[in-house]
Amino acid sequence: MDDLCLHESNIKSIVNTLLELAKSGKRYRLIIKIWKDKRSIDQNSLSHMWYDDLAKQANARTKTNNYTTKSVKRDLKETFLGYENVEHKNLLTGETTVTQQLRKTSELDTGEMHFYLQQIEVWASQNGFRLRIPSDSEYQKLKMQQVA
Repeated sequence: MDDLCLHESNIKSIVNTLLELAKSGKRYRLIIKIWKDKRSIDQNSLSHMWYDDLAKQANARTKTNNYTTKSVKRDLKETFLGYENVEHKNLLTGETTVTQQLRKTSELDTGEMHFYLQQIEVWASQNGFRLRIPSDSEYQKLKMQQVA
């Protein structure tokens, strides 16, 4: 079951779904927490702009082409988001294995993504990289709200 947003407008539907699940005889884990929207397209676009900015500047500094948008993205996610355990059940053997994979920004909420972007911005500044921040971006608007 995917995430659902509990709201007074859909509570009857959710209760009916829960009743059907309970009738199945299986046990389920419910986790209720405050709803936060997933990271926005604007946040995602900004992060990709920054990955590209950093790759170009790193290549210029090192006079190489060792850095790509993809490799910078991986390195930043590894540093600031880390890994999560993912279970996989083998179709043929039924064996369940657990592997680690980098966390995905698509699974971050807007607050978590903003924090991730802040970490990148601070790291870049401390290491002499310049990042573009469009004045009309959500990130810049939130930064301005924090100062006001």
